[in-house]
Amino acid sequence: MNRPVRVLASAAALALAGCSSVPLTSIPRLARIDAKTTDLSMLRVAVQLPEVLRPRSGGVKLDVVTKVTGEAETRTSFAMMEMSEARDRGGLPAPPPGSATHVYRLSPADAARFEALRAAMVEQGKQGRRGSMGLGVAAKEFCRANVAPQAALPVTIYLMTSETRSFVPVVSDFDMLGDPALAGGLESIQPCGQ
Repeated sequence: MNRPVRVLASAAALALAGCSSVPLTSIPRLARIDAKTTDLSMLRVAVQLPEVLRPRSGGVKLDVVTKVTGEAETRTSFAMMEMSEARDRGGLPAPPPGSATHVYRLSPADAARFEALRAAMVEQGKQGRRGSMGLGVAAKEFCRANVAPQAALPVTIYLMTSETRSFVPVVSDFDMLGDPALAGGLESIQPCGQ
């Protein structure tokens, strides 16, 4: 990895299938993220969704995709821990009525795992092997609250790093009911508390 590794949060997997649509205005800010130096203690993910859905514990992931020249691409998932302090929501827009925002960070153990992965990639670079690293923010596991069915289920996912210094939308107002594969899978989501 002789050149700086750049991280572009470019995908968000929602519920049972993947979808991606990074807002164009977010791309320049996300492109500044440097995987070699980003401060993992500042890494945050926020998921805004209708109150009918709630992320399950461990259901929000940070997926790190690494690729070293001549080797197969690898994906490592890190479960994010929910943060409950109001100060952790600083800079996030207020959710629309009937929606809630959930904020997450890496656990200390997963931050250490990420550091080890990053160090391994840097070591590969010192040995002259080029590589790349990318982030994907994923909200994969939900439960269903006892709320009346809704006509739309818009989801917005944000990412904040030491480079962005504020939350940047990675996916904005993606309607889960607008995707037939997702809409069909939503029917099988278990009620919260089960």
